[in-house]
Amino acid sequence: MLYDREFIKARIAKIRNSRNISARSLSLNLGMSSEYVNQVENGRLNPSLEFLLNFCDYFNITIGEFFDEDNSFPIEYKELINQLNKLTKQELNQIIELVNLLNSYKNKT
Repeated sequence: MLYDREFIKARIAKIRNSRNISARSLSLNLGMSSEYVNQVENGRLNPSLEFLLNFCDYFNITIGEFFDEDNSFPIEYKELINQLNKLTKQELNQIIELVNLLNSYKNKT
């Protein structure tokens, strides 16, 4: 898939908002002008590659995770994987059963 401006600006906003960080604060934390992230999210600027790399580094995700459209919540998924790696096989199977149960309820509504 070709990643368009809409995907990139929406992804930046979604990840930023998931951590309750203002656009201004993020801009300043990444060494950009105070309006940079706001301008990117509003489509007035295209983000530079350097910005995207710094953005990913700031949120501890890879550029691949940023562009993985099947991964709606890359920060949360990464934390979940880290926690799952600490479980036994039996515990993992219980988690799988729980997720299947949650999905079955969700699909019924």
